[in-house]
Amino acid sequence: MSTTTRWTSKDLESLPDDETRYEIIDGELYMSKTPHFYHQDVCGELQLILGNWNGTTNLGRVVAAPGLIFAEDNR
Repeated sequence: MSTTTRWTSKDLESLPDDETRYEIIDGELYMSKTPHFYHQDVCGELQLILGNWNGTTNLGRVVAAPGLIFAEDNR
């Protein structure tokens, strides 16, 4: 019988602050490098373009949401 760790948003507090991006998706822990400046710059430009589009069409919503987005275990 195998046991699988189900990570929660509370577990993020115990992880080191070492420039690694930690994400928990459906109870699984994922690790990646912190996004590069160029990546963040492109995201900002896209947010601006989509925000302008939404101001004209009112057909969407632009949200910049780094970090915790959905966490039913943390409510």
